[in-house]
Amino acid sequence: MNKNGNIKSPNHPAELEKLVLSCEAEQLHLSGAIQPFGALLRIDTQTHKITHASANLVEFIGLEASAVLGQPAESLNWIKSGLFPSLPETPGKTVVIQKIVEKENERVDGLAIRGTNCILVELEKINTNDESLSLEDFLDSLSSVRLDLGKDALKEHHQLLVDAFRAIIGYDRVMIYRFHEDWTGEVVAEATSKTKGSYLGLHFPSSDIPAIARNLYLQNPARMIPDAKVAPISILSKENTPPDLTRSDLRSVSPVHLQYLENMGVAASFSVPIRSGGNLWGLVACHHSSPLLLSPEQRSACVKLTDAYSKSLMTHLLGRRMQTIDGLNRRIDGIMRDLANYSDLQSGIHDLGDQLLETMEAQGFAMAVGKTLVSVGEGPSIDQIMMIDDWFLNQYEKPTLINNHLEEFFLDPQILQQIRGLLAIKSCSPQLGWIRCYWFRPELKQEVAWAGNPNKPMMEKEGVLMLSPRSSFKTWMEIKSGYSRPWSGEIQMVATKFRSALYSLSLRK
Repeated sequence: MNKNGNIKSPNHPAELEKLVLSCEAEQLHLSGAIQPFGALLRIDTQTHKITHASANLVEFIGLEASAVLGQPAESLNWIKSGLFPSLPETPGKTVVIQKIVEKENERVDGLAIRGTNCILVELEKINTNDESLSLEDFLDSLSSVRLDLGKDALKEHHQLLVDAFRAIIGYDRVMIYRFHEDWTGEVVAEATSKTKGSYLGLHFPSSDIPAIARNLYLQNPARMIPDAKVAPISILSKENTPPDLTRSDLRSVSPVHLQYLENMGVAASFSVPIRSGGNLWGLVACHHSSPLLLSPEQRSACVKLTDAYSKSLMTHLLGRRMQTIDGLNRRIDGIMRDLANYSDLQSGIHDLGDQLLETMEAQGFAMAVGKTLVSVGEGPSIDQIMMIDDWFLNQYEKPTLINNHLEEFFLDPQILQQIRGLLAIKSCSPQLGWIRCYWFRPELKQEVAWAGNPNKPMMEKEGVLMLSPRSSFKTWMEIKSGYSRPWSGEIQMVATKFRSALYSLSLRK
C-alpha cells in the first residue's frame, strides 16, 4: 500500500501483461524514420551503392534523395574510395567526414558508422562560430577525487560529473540514473536549478526504460532528442525493408517515449550510458524544458567525461567488492577451522553462532546434519525449520536458495510471521553426509519514493487498449512489505564458498 491509499491492480491484468511484452518487443531500430537535426544515407558494403536516403537530404547537400538512390557511393565526391577500408569492421566504429559542404558560419560534416552489411552516414550542420571546449579542467576534477575514501567521495564523484555536464550542455536538469538488479532505476546524483524541483533519491519502474531501449544504450555512445515535438523524417528507398538504425543517433523516437517526455515537461533530452564490464550500470540523463540542439563537440565531450568517470567508478566498486569478499572469505575459513575442532555439532554452532550470523548479516541460523538440527539467533521454531529442511533437502533441486520474499515458496503464516528472507545451502560431505545450512532474515518494511505511481496506466484509443505513460511524476510513496533486506551479491558469492567448504567438513572424534 501507499500513504495515499492501496496500490490497485490494473483492471485488465492479462491485457496489461500483453501490452508490456509488446512494448518490450517494439522494433525501435526499424522505425524507418529519423529526427530532423540530421540527414541519413545507407550504403551497402557489398555493392557500394546507396540503398536508403532520408527525405531531407537536399537541405544538407543540395541533392534530392531520389537523385542518389541506387547510385554508387563514390558518385558523391566527398565519399572517397578509401572510406570502406579505413572504417574498422567492428559494428559501431566510426570515421568523421569533415567539410562536406561549407558556407559562411556553417558547414556540413558526416559521420560514417559501421553497421551490419552496411555503412550509415549521418550528416549534420555545424555552426563554425561555436567556441571549442576544453575538457582538461573537468577531467582533472574527476581524477582528483580519491574514491577509496568511502561513500562521501563516491557522492562527490557523482556530483562532479553532473555539474560538468550541466556546465557543458546547459540543460535544466542532469541526473545520474542508476539501475538496480531488477532494472528499476534510482536518481543518485543531480544538478538542476532550484525552480525545477528535484528527482534526487526517487525511483523509476523498469518499464520506463524497457529491455529493447537498454540494449540500444549498450551499443551507442549517446542518445540525443533535441526537439521532442518535431515530426520525424521518412527514410526513402527502392527497397521494401527499412534500414537497421541500431547504431544511428538520428533514429526517430518511440511515440510512447515522446508522450513520456511530454508528461514530464521535457522538450529535449540527452543521455550517455554508464557501462561496467560490458553491462549497463546506469545513465547520465539530461532534460531541458525547451528544444536545445547540442553540437557534436558537446556530445563528444560528455562521452569522454563519462568514460573517465566510469573507469574510476568501476575500479572503486570492484576494489570495494573484492575487499569485502576477501574479508568474508577469511571469516568463513576461520569458522570452518574452528568448527572442525568440536566433537559435536550443537556445541560448535552454539559457540560460533554470533560469527555465523554476523558474517551473513542474518538474524537467525540453523544447521542440519543427518537428523541433527541446531539453531541460534532469531528465526522459526525447530518444527518449522524441520519442515523447511525437509522441503529443501528432498524437493528443492538446486543446492542453493537465496530469497528475500519467502512467500514465493511458503504460505504458512506462522513461518512468514517469523522470517521473510532465507539463504539456504546444502552439500554432501563424505564423512557427515548431507549438510544443510540456513540463514534467516525477518521482514523489513521499506518506504520507496517513486517518481509518480509506478503502476502503468492503460488507456483505450480508437478501440485499442494501450499502455499510457503516467501523467504525474510527483513523489509517490510506497510502503513495501512482505520482504526482507535483500542478500547482497557479495554475500551470495560467500555462500557459494561456504557450500564448497561444507564438502570437506569433519568433526573431531
